[in-house]
Amino acid sequence: MIRIARPLAAAAAVALALTAGPVAAQKLTLGTKLQLTTLDPHFFNGFPTASAHAQIWDGLTQINERLELEPALAESWSLIDNHTWEFKLRRDVRFHDGTPFTADDVVATLARVPNVPNSPALFTSFIRSVKEVVKVDDHTVRVITSAPAPVQPFDLARIFIIPARDAGASTMDFNAGRVNGTGPYRFLRWENGISMTVSRNDASWQGREPWEQVELRTIASDASRVAGLLAGELDGIDLVPTADKKRVSSDSRFRSVSGTAGVVQYIALDAAREQSPFVSAAPGQPALRGNPLMDKRVRRALSLSINREALTERLMEGSATPASQFLPSEFEGTSPNLRPDAFDPDRAKALLREAGYPNGFRLTLHSTNDRYPKDGQIAQAIGQMWTRAGLNVTVEGVPGQVFFAAATRQEYSAFSAQYGVNQASDGLRAVIHTNDAQAGLGAANRTRFSNARVDALVTAALTEMDAEKRRQAEHQAIEAAMEEQAIIPLFHPTWDFAVRQGLNVVSRPERRFNALMVRPAQ
Repeated sequence: MIRIARPLAAAAAVALALTAGPVAAQKLTLGTKLQLTTLDPHFFNGFPTASAHAQIWDGLTQINERLELEPALAESWSLIDNHTWEFKLRRDVRFHDGTPFTADDVVATLARVPNVPNSPALFTSFIRSVKEVVKVDDHTVRVITSAPAPVQPFDLARIFIIPARDAGASTMDFNAGRVNGTGPYRFLRWENGISMTVSRNDASWQGREPWEQVELRTIASDASRVAGLLAGELDGIDLVPTADKKRVSSDSRFRSVSGTAGVVQYIALDAAREQSPFVSAAPGQPALRGNPLMDKRVRRALSLSINREALTERLMEGSATPASQFLPSEFEGTSPNLRPDAFDPDRAKALLREAGYPNGFRLTLHSTNDRYPKDGQIAQAIGQMWTRAGLNVTVEGVPGQVFFAAATRQEYSAFSAQYGVNQASDGLRAVIHTNDAQAGLGAANRTRFSNARVDALVTAALTEMDAEKRRQAEHQAIEAAMEEQAIIPLFHPTWDFAVRQGLNVVSRPERRFNALMVRPAQ
């Protein structure tokens, strides 16, 4: 829990209403699969909110398209000692309503983050070590941590700063229009899960954006997004279906852009409980004693049963690459010693026999069916691969809005999903480390995987202040986690965009599509 070093003023009671000038010709209309379901920047740590909210709010720091850290509301930062980071704030920055940005806003924001009720995915992992936030003066804050936190400036890029007076606002208040940031665009209107419209903030500290008004339309149907682009109703779309890539790229009216994704499609297995809800004996076999997913040999067998080349080349039609860890190997912090598991069905069957399951067992694989490209088809393909390895597999597709809440409640035995990271340690502390809400660790560890050795290595990597030693510690932790088959990495998707001629997309490793990425072509 963060202790605030000075009292905070009470939040304003009246909701903020923002208006914009008349709509000009410079309007950008984007079609995205990302569904924005809240305007509260601290309610849900997920792709859709980060993508849309980045247009309205800023963090103390920001991460560029190469996953490098850059100044944002903090123009600089320095390490006072191993437990204290000092941030120098920009002067003359104002919120959209004209009020000045000061250290009070930083203090209030970081106090709010762990206290948002009913959040399905809090941002606490990014302030897990923060013990105290001290206002030194109006333009200086110190973040004091309970343990050495070498990546704290990186983590703070994930937390958007709100006015101190809004720190007491509820998620309902934000959703009702209490939206006041310092970002390059001002909030205009929002229809839950349908669209959001913003207007340019000409007073942005980052300078003027090229678009006077932007509409982000949520269009879940791949065919409908492509149809909107072809009809001229949309200026750009994300996640171009693989079946339509050739058609769009060969049309002279459009431009196709692809980029590397800092995201892994993976499978999580319930290795923490003696009894798992969707694991049982195969038909005609004696009842199982315990949960076979707790056996590392079984988890390894399931990984070796998956033909990643078939998934990436045939099913994803080249818009993905096999994965061995959370980030593609081109990014900093990844282990150079890991390679994607080769497809080895004979070894998989041998491991199942060795573990005591020569006739397999019954298992249900759950996945989303509306969130990621071909997510339902991917799950079906994996189910068939596991069936050929000797298991009795059922596959169930679930709408994303239902899926994540159920997974968090540990209602599944095996599930397929995606997780995006900005640095190698993100996946270790959120997905791999033992779930510890108070410490802000394991927030996305929905199967409650737990291994004391892996935890110790993760903690060592998260607290090592020497850059080279930290890199080596990260490698050891990642390698140990994959040795234990804490998750089964499948592949890294490729982001495929299409825009009308005259525009360009600056692709980012994160799952995002917003106006900040679309620029007039040079």
